[in-house]
Order: sequence, then C-alpha cells, then structure tokens
Amino acid sequence: MKKTLANGVTLVGHVSNESGFEVSLTFGGGHQTEEKLGLAAVYENIVSRQARGELQAVYGGNITSFTTAGTNSQLGKKLNELWLACVHPTIDDYEVELATSDIVQHTYDLAGVPMRQCKLAYKHTAFGQDKVVWDTDEYIKKVSALKADDVQAYIDKALVGKNIILSFVGSELGFAKFEKLATKLFGNLPAGEKTPLKNYLYTGGYQEIPGNGMLNVAMFGWDVSRSGNFAETNVLMSMLSARLERALAPLSVAAEIKIAGYFGYRTLRICVSCICQDNFAKAIDIVCENVRRATYDDASDRRLETSKQRAMSERLAISNEALPHSVQAAWLLLKRGIEYDNNKCIANIWRTTAEDVRDKALDIFTSEMTCVIYGNYHSTKEELLRKMQLA
Repeated sequence: MKKTLANGVTLVGHVSNESGFEVSLTFGGGHQTEEKLGLAAVYENIVSRQARGELQAVYGGNITSFTTAGTNSQLGKKLNELWLACVHPTIDDYEVELATSDIVQHTYDLAGVPMRQCKLAYKHTAFGQDKVVWDTDEYIKKVSALKADDVQAYIDKALVGKNIILSFVGSELGFAKFEKLATKLFGNLPAGEKTPLKNYLYTGGYQEIPGNGMLNVAMFGWDVSRSGNFAETNVLMSMLSARLERALAPLSVAAEIKIAGYFGYRTLRICVSCICQDNFAKAIDIVCENVRRATYDDASDRRLETSKQRAMSERLAISNEALPHSVQAAWLLLKRGIEYDNNKCIANIWRTTAEDVRDKALDIFTSEMTCVIYGNYHSTKEELLRKMQLA
C-alpha cells in the first residue's frame, strides 16, 4: 500500500500477520550530504537522546531512518513521539553542547582503536573513496564549532514533505489508522525539495595503514549486495569459518567472517587479527589459500553436511545485518538494500550442493576485492590475488 500526501510525504504500508506494528520515518540526509562536518551526527544524537531510547536509528550515508514499534493501541502515541523527536526536537545551544560533548568523547575513545580505524578504512575503500583515514582532531574541531542554528537549518531542509517516507508494517486496519494519524501530524509540513540521493557503487580497492606496533589486522571483502541465493552464501561462510578456525588456532590468530553492511549494501568480509608479526603474515597466506580452495575445490560430503548444520545453527549471513521491516520497505523504494527472507533461506540450505557452494565462491571471489591491512605488512592487491589464484 502506498499513498503520497499533498505536501509530498510518502506513506508505505506492508501487511503483517504479526501482532503489533512497526513504523519508521526515513529521509534523505546524513553525513554524506551534510553541509558542515558532523552536523548529521549532532542531529542524530539529539533525536536519540530526546527520544529516551524509544527509537531505533539506521544510518545509510545519505539516508537516515528512525523506527518505533508497539502494540496496536499505542500507534497514536508512538507516531506522535516519532514526529516530535525527528521533526520538532528541542534545539538550543544547551542541547547542541550536550550532543557535541558526547560525540567528542566518543571520538576520542575510539580514535586509537585499531578495529575502528580498519572498519572505517574498509568502508571507504570498498565504496570508492580510497585513502580516507579518520582525522580525529579535524573532526572534533568541526563538530565543536556547530551551533543550534546549524542544526535547525539541517532540520528545516531535510525534514520536509518531499524528502520523507513514512513506513508502516502491521495489520490492514492498522494502516488505515496510521494513514489518518500520519496525515494529521506530517501533512502540514512544507513540501520543500527532495534531496538527491547518490547511490554508492562498490569499487573495491587496497589500502595499507601503519599500525600501532601491537595489533595487526587484515580485512578482505567482496560485494554480495546482489548475490541472489543467500543459502549458498551461508554455507560457504560456515565452511570457510570452520576451516580458518582450525588452521589459525595454533597461531593464536582471531578470525571473523561476516556480512558487513554499509549504506544498505553488503559485503562478505573476512577479518584476521593477531599480535605476532610473523603469525600475521602466515595468517594472510592461510586466508588466501582457503579462498582459493573454496573457489576451485568441491567440499567433501562430510564437510558439506557439517557446514550446512553450522549454517542452520548459527545466525544467518544476512539476518545479522537485516534492516527493520519498515526501514527495508522505505530503502527498497529508494533502490537501496535487498529483500531477504529468513525462512526461504533456511529451506534452501538443505538443497545446497557442493557444486552450488563452489559456484557461489567463484561468483563472489572472482569479483572486485577490497583489502585493508593495518600493521607492518607490505604487499599489493595483485600479489594477494595471485596467492588466491584469482589473478
């Protein structure tokens, strides 16, 4: 169900058999479209704090969503809270100072954390902004200079009719009530202009970051945003996870394989980390060998069955990055993200063959790779691909 109000606000409804409801407000805006550095973060901090934990936030670079949920009798109350927190939060110098102080402290706390640096570098490398490394002092300086007028101007530009999608997931009768309440609350907003959304393109890339002399981290990634059958991806990840766990345990190397979500897109990311420099080099070789093995060799019947069982018992590859249903509805409307069905994925796991897993590995690993190395390890993307026999 979809309806556009006279001022441009888009209402989207999806019928669900579950009791209760979920509602989200999505608008074009975020740190990729802010006119002053840190402005989106300050607004988001104020909204979350004044909502007192009642809203779940999802950030998509240039799309921002806030979600609330409750029983059917709470719809009016929850929708009013969403309207107040997002469209009419209290904006004054005191509130802005509270937000900027919190952001500054959080930035200082994480600035020296290797994994924070790596994840940030990985995100920007994967989506076409190579060599973006966090400049803590510059960010803090810009955030600290923001005033109440800056935040209010951000709201006045972004929280307008043509730039807002309100999504509802619940009963069909609930949508009728939602439509009436949403029209009353949001129908009088100025129409404004829709913020043009830049849909990021996965590019992949390679980046080395000098380490802190202690922890070494390597992240390898491949785009799986349009991967299709995620049952095969789940089994592949479970198989790789088990193999790396066995191979890396004697080296005291930690390994993680997950679906990393950024801006509504998804990459399959392999991360290894350790203290010992010699073991770090060995770990990278082991990752390369196991990527090669998954791409070109069929798993044994025993390994396949074990991987299926593990894929079923662990969190599913995409479900650990799944968007709230109402947010997914809005983002799909904006051509961001993908539809994902847990039950369908579980059913398809049992039908997955060794050839399916190998073909999926070939499809994923022969696509453009992202790699970020944090520590004293020097290579090239081409050298790593040759070790994987992918170049």
